[in-house]
Amino acid sequence: MRKPTKACTLLLTALFLTSCGGGSSTPPIVETTSTPPPPPSEMPERVLLRTAECRMEVVKINERVKAIERLVEQKAGYLGDLNWQHYSHQEQVSMNLRVPAEDFQWVLDSIMKMAVEVNYQQVTTQDVTEEYVDVQSRLKTKKAVRDRYEEILRTKAKTVEEILLAEEQIRRLQEEIEVQEGRLRYLSQRSAMSTIQLELYEPLEEQAGSPWWQRFGGEIGDSLSFSVTIVKNLFLGMLSIWPLLLLAGILIWRRKAIRNRFRS
Repeated sequence: MRKPTKACTLLLTALFLTSCGGGSSTPPIVETTSTPPPPPSEMPERVLLRTAECRMEVVKINERVKAIERLVEQKAGYLGDLNWQHYSHQEQVSMNLRVPAEDFQWVLDSIMKMAVEVNYQQVTTQDVTEEYVDVQSRLKTKKAVRDRYEEILRTKAKTVEEILLAEEQIRRLQEEIEVQEGRLRYLSQRSAMSTIQLELYEPLEEQAGSPWWQRFGGEIGDSLSFSVTIVKNLFLGMLSIWPLLLLAGILIWRRKAIRNRFRS
């Protein structure tokens, strides 16, 4: 099948402009690379992405982790990640919490009350309202253009070349629409659920060292155990190669017998 010719492209463009204009002096609807912002009275609510990062010392870390999980569930949030780390000097837990934006500050303040000491706390807010409005406007324009091409495909396109070209334009626009719809969903979900990245730790008391005679006795026991292990391994190794040892003994005996024969 032949590709759409340049003349066909111009024809379909003319059909598109005719469909948009409808034969009147009204300018057609076309895609634009930028759209003016809506008037202040039509501006939507601010779209904010809020994230908190904090590290704090607690006591009874197991109980604190469970209390935080219940606190988040109480506000219809959820625990994203949980990572336990055990050290000789402390227990440490890293948590990633997602909570509704309207309860963000309340949950954060409630968690901070559990701390013995807060090492650091940082709250960041990213305003993506302008991007959200811009994506919405572009999406509305692209859908209008796609609808125009679908109308041309139904009513104006007559030849195979015109049909193929209209379908290609619709496919390209649909891909761009899906990308921008995905971006809107991401911004909406991120603004609806704020993030709290939390690190808890509990210092552990160092255990006192054992007396020297206990350590010395333990070292003697380890040495004897090591010696016994070596002897056992040697014995088992000799058992595993006894045919070779027997053959070597026969060869040595035969060599000595031959040597004694020549001497006599």
